[in-house]
Amino acid sequence: MKKDRVIILINRKRYELEASTVTGRALKELANIPLVDVLFLDRPGCDDLVVGNDQEVTLDNGAQLYSSPPADYGTGAPGLERTVVFINRVKYVLDSPTQTGRALKELGGIALTDVLFLEQPGDDLVIANDDTILLRDGSRLHSSPPADYGSAEIGLDVRWQDKVEIHRQPDGWTFVVFKEWPIPPAYQPQPVRLLVKLPPGFPDAQPDMFWVSPAVKLMNGSSPKGTSTESVLGGSWQRFSWHLSPGAWRPGISTLDDFLRCVRARFEQKD
Repeated sequence: MKKDRVIILINRKRYELEASTVTGRALKELANIPLVDVLFLDRPGCDDLVVGNDQEVTLDNGAQLYSSPPADYGTGAPGLERTVVFINRVKYVLDSPTQTGRALKELGGIALTDVLFLEQPGDDLVIANDDTILLRDGSRLHSSPPADYGSAEIGLDVRWQDKVEIHRQPDGWTFVVFKEWPIPPAYQPQPVRLLVKLPPGFPDAQPDMFWVSPAVKLMNGSSPKGTSTESVLGGSWQRFSWHLSPGAWRPGISTLDDFLRCVRARFEQKD
């Protein structure tokens, strides 16, 4: 029915979808985009999502997508659908340059619990299992077992290596400081340092509230709801008095990453 249709924009042209979940291939066919081109979903405030031909994506009303011809990475043949990559120094030929971390691990015989890196200038890029990435011809990837950075009980993901400070307190609490935490453009300044306090008994015991430094304000100059100033670790921090819903934390199942997703959701409220 008409009321169920989703209105989207592809390359600034308006289209109507009968269902919100659609494949990249269907979107390209709808907008007459060559299948070898790369399709992106515009995601304000974070990296745009590459939508593979066989990948399903759920779109909201007003979603905006755009396409780009595949780049010629020195192969001398722009638009080639087959891409040569190296995983742990072994050569593989891909039918599509757009791959998920999971697919690349399965191709290279890598355990899903291992960490996959894309070699690039500066810090190598960590590719999570559910990440979708556009690879260049000649891209080099490597893997390693998940590291224990002296905080196995905290459950820090490998991607936070060299990006956190761990401050253990005499009373058994552990303060984890994320050095550069990205926040939506509705707040200033950004990025910030994020502090999470983990209670004794974590992860069976759940965290509560979080802190940022420097203090942030909304674009209208007001402070976010439920915030106050507190002295922690010898400095001034802005506390977000924000609590998980009853039952949201599941002892033995929930992790620090789960709590961080909730922190992101609080910032997305933009109030």
